[in-house]
Amino acid sequence: MTTDRPTYDFERAHQYIEGLLPDYIRRLQQEGLLPEDVPAQPSIGPTVAQLVDVLILATKPRNVLEIGTSAGYSAIAMGKALRQVGGKLTTVEIDPRLAHAARNNIKEAGLSDIIDVIVNDANLVLEGVPPHFGLILQDGTKDDYLRMLPRLIELLEMNGLLITDDVLFPVMSLPGKAKRYQYALQLYNEALQGRPDMQTVWLPIGDGVAISVKTPTNRFKGEAPHDWPCDL
Repeated sequence: MTTDRPTYDFERAHQYIEGLLPDYIRRLQQEGLLPEDVPAQPSIGPTVAQLVDVLILATKPRNVLEIGTSAGYSAIAMGKALRQVGGKLTTVEIDPRLAHAARNNIKEAGLSDIIDVIVNDANLVLEGVPPHFGLILQDGTKDDYLRMLPRLIELLEMNGLLITDDVLFPVMSLPGKAKRYQYALQLYNEALQGRPDMQTVWLPIGDGVAISVKTPTNRFKGEAPHDWPCDL
């Protein structure tokens, strides 16, 4: 069977897209952000960082929440965009060594007035946070994704965005202990897809990213809104 559908090499496409990114995104690498005595931790890549920045510039959230600071790679990228729109970022990291490194990196980037790093278990932090976030980035412990989902949606403003990293783990070849995250992310993706109050698109960039917008719960349940033409 022949098809006119275009084809391309996935890895070459990623390399091509990364070559189009702004200089500050490409320069901001995870390597070099961590002291030698702190083990490297995964973080969103440059393409996802640019995507989040574009979404911040488009939606202009007043308050942003990040789960999983690591060394501050994504926080710094978001902080630069938030400075332009007058927003603030709260980022939560459970590992004190990573949080310390992140604070130093954020200070060096001149973003300490924009970004607040909280050192604690995110599950505990979320209990006392008011629901006022226009955008949330979930990049924490994968085993917590599903458990945190209902609370993160509560914390979002209406039409707010939930951005989830690593959502393509179920179809990736993961090393060793990380394989258990495949099932965790499969359950998470299914739960996210089934939420009547969220509309989601999954994108194959980085390790996979889901962008979800909070909507009224009666949306897309099979009944057309009253202001739609009856023949739609």
